[in-house]
Amino acid sequence: MDESTGAEVSEKLKHMGFDSLSVIEIMKGAEDIDIIKKAKKENRIIVTNDKDFGWLATIYKPPGLILLRLRKEDTETKKTAIHNIITKHQNSIHGNIIIATEKKIRIRPIERTP
Repeated sequence: MDESTGAEVSEKLKHMGFDSLSVIEIMKGAEDIDIIKKAKKENRIIVTNDKDFGWLATIYKPPGLILLRLRKEDTETKKTAIHNIITKHQNSIHGNIIIATEKKIRIRPIERTP
């Protein structure tokens, strides 16, 4: 969970039974590339509100990326969006970039090199 998304959203995932880590707790202030490297090393999905991760994912290819593009960026809206993605698209998270708004979820593959 990137700092922009918040530790409370990470806690929500933990309560749902997921192994969630918050950048705030483990590597506060880390550069985006360092977060991607950690995600790759530990086979973790990145959850963020930071648009920069979208293009970085196409270059550095993390295991998956959930990019929240919400108009209302309060914690409850983020929690609801993540819950909807996980419950409705759990099998599509790995290997893809998921871009979520309040009304729409788009799923795009992260191109892998052979």
